[in-house]
Amino acid sequence: MKNILLFLILLQLATYTSYAQEYETEHDIELGHEEGEHFHRHQIGAMIGHAHIYQGSHAEGKKWLVVPMVSLNYNYWINKTWGIGLHTDFILETYEVHEEGEDGEIEILERELPIAPALMAAYKPGEHFTFMLGVGEEFAKEEDLFLIRGEVEYSLELPNAFELGAAVGYDVRFDAYDSWVLALGVSKMF
Repeated sequence: MKNILLFLILLQLATYTSYAQEYETEHDIELGHEEGEHFHRHQIGAMIGHAHIYQGSHAEGKKWLVVPMVSLNYNYWINKTWGIGLHTDFILETYEVHEEGEDGEIEILERELPIAPALMAAYKPGEHFTFMLGVGEEFAKEEDLFLIRGEVEYSLELPNAFELGAAVGYDVRFDAYDSWVLALGVSKMF
């Protein structure tokens, strides 16, 4: 009788243990974790590239000004699909934007080393592409400009939670000029 009672107690403990492991696995899958993988919520990255600034339509056609830029990015991933971040672009040159006004006169807007941070919402539907949309402000000595930024990034995972990425972005500055960015960079997940 003692052997049967001991066997039933051990069977009951084994059932509890197996249920606990099953719950933990289901819970991790719901949170976006795969078995044996640690989910990193924070991502810091740096990118270098060029900003292509639209100069408007002139007698010679449409003109674009190309200037070097650096971008520092931080993302917080809520889960494997959605995140929020702060993406800050630094233009490394002083430049002038020439636009033809409605009256035919050329208007000149000078920008001295502008800094453009934007609060971004990020959507990563799969393994490589991330789609981002956000709002921000471009700060320069002359004048601050409100902007809306859209960005698409393609990234490849590297060892030790690093990622290599290539991004294309577009900024719309209201009552001023538009620009698009092509950049390459690396980020660290932690």
